[in-house]
Amino acid sequence: MIDRLKADLPVSYLCEKLGVSRSGYYDWVSREPSPMVQRRDELAAKVLCAFAASERSAGYRKVTAELHADGVVVDRKTVASRMRELGLIPLFAEAAFKKANQRSSRAVDPVDLVNRLFSSLTPGAILVGDITYVHTREGWLYVATVIDLASRAVLGYATGKRQTVGLIVRAMDRARASGHVATGAIFHSDHGSQYRAKSFAKYCGKYGIRRSMGANMQCWDNAVAESFFSKLKNERLTFTTRRAATHEVVKYIGHYNTRRRHQSLGYKTPAQALAKLTNPADTAKATPAAA
Repeated sequence: MIDRLKADLPVSYLCEKLGVSRSGYYDWVSREPSPMVQRRDELAAKVLCAFAASERSAGYRKVTAELHADGVVVDRKTVASRMRELGLIPLFAEAAFKKANQRSSRAVDPVDLVNRLFSSLTPGAILVGDITYVHTREGWLYVATVIDLASRAVLGYATGKRQTVGLIVRAMDRARASGHVATGAIFHSDHGSQYRAKSFAKYCGKYGIRRSMGANMQCWDNAVAESFFSKLKNERLTFTTRRAATHEVVKYIGHYNTRRRHQSLGYKTPAQALAKLTNPADTAKATPAAA
């Protein structure tokens, strides 16, 4: 087969595809193959030519169709077998294999521990988080938040010019520093790469925080965080600098925690709801650290 194709393709390339050495090929040239081997080699040569003509894009179905168009009588299974033997893998299949391999090596995402039941009577027991962006003339400013589901209070936040695991860790650090994150708290998020990162999983494990994720590509599974961000975006305009935007974001979070009344909280503010849930006898003491 190499002898037939060497006028069109380099011998080294053909030998590599067939898994033989060049010296082995030249040794074989002096031998007379059997009729069955000749037929097999002829088909392999035609398969290789059809695959090369497609610029490595055709799978066994298209290669079979090309052979049929040339009058070659052969079935798909035989073509697929010859292509496997020759190591002919179409480019799309290589990309799909690499992607599948990456998915199989990735840690399994956490299960949904919230299941869209966005209510809680225990402050700090269920937290939700997400990352959004605010436009500035310097570029995007990314904002990560940690929100208490019971009171809707923003317990932690962080801003930065990149979406990184460090951004969500800083937001979680601030939430923990508020003193309102319960032992064994659930943290619910979407499937963003930052929340799936091994380093974030390790961080949560270190502090006894249980991760939870909703369905992939489904924003309703993280509706509380999405709702907060929609209010943030709707009530603030484009800023000149990231520094100015950060100042306004922090100011807005303070306003949100202490001034915005929620229907779901009986028209209390998040700070009032958190204070009442934390210490019903003294609602004036407890206020979110993020405010």
